[in-house]
Amino acid sequence: MTKKMMMILCAGTFALTACESYTPNQNAAIGGLTGAAAGLAAADLADGSDTVKVAAALGGAAAGTAIGSNVGARRCTYANGAPAPCPPRY
Repeated sequence: MTKKMMMILCAGTFALTACESYTPNQNAAIGGLTGAAAGLAAADLADGSDTVKVAAALGGAAAGTAIGSNVGARRCTYANGAPAPCPPRY
């Protein structure tokens, strides 16, 4: 990966530190984009084929969307996919 690409990824990561005032939908979109970029970067670092890069980007987008939609919501998503209030002292 080129030095320029690494600088862009780092700048994007620092820009995400101001996400506290976003709505859950905005957090989900930002999480999806960030996850896709991270998955693509990881596949690129591993010299994966185009198919691997697409799969990594899609997987990263799915994970980023799930994480981003629950940031600051004080709700947990369980293994069955159902969101519910988190346990006490979580």
